[in-house]
Amino acid sequence: MYYLYTLKQNNMNNQFKEFNENLFKSVKEIKWYDQEGVMSLDDNRYIIFRLDDVGTRDHYNGYWVEVYNKVSGLVNKKFFRFKYHLDMIHRSERDKYYHVWYRDNDLDWYISRPKNSNEYVKILMDYINNIK
Repeated sequence: MYYLYTLKQNNMNNQFKEFNENLFKSVKEIKWYDQEGVMSLDDNRYIIFRLDDVGTRDHYNGYWVEVYNKVSGLVNKKFFRFKYHLDMIHRSERDKYYHVWYRDNDLDWYISRPKNSNEYVKILMDYINNIK
């Protein structure tokens, strides 16, 4: 039983890593570990990116961007909700969704899809560049 749980967990972790690497493909400095990515900012600071299900379990609706100092810890954090930063293609005017979900061993956008996810990544990277 533990073996099956481990296989499922490893597949889920790989799905998160693949989704994140694909979304942030323009930012080669981020090293992804399932739901979290790490990027060095300078000699004293680093950034953690974390896909999170704020509000509803398993409905991943944005990324936390957390800035850490290697000595003193967390310096700043901000949640970038997809709903406020992504222009989506919706199936209908009534069915507007802004999240990613994990179901049937697959992590993908739920019904609605972003028109251009590069804009979202650019907003996160602009935020980081303002911290430098």
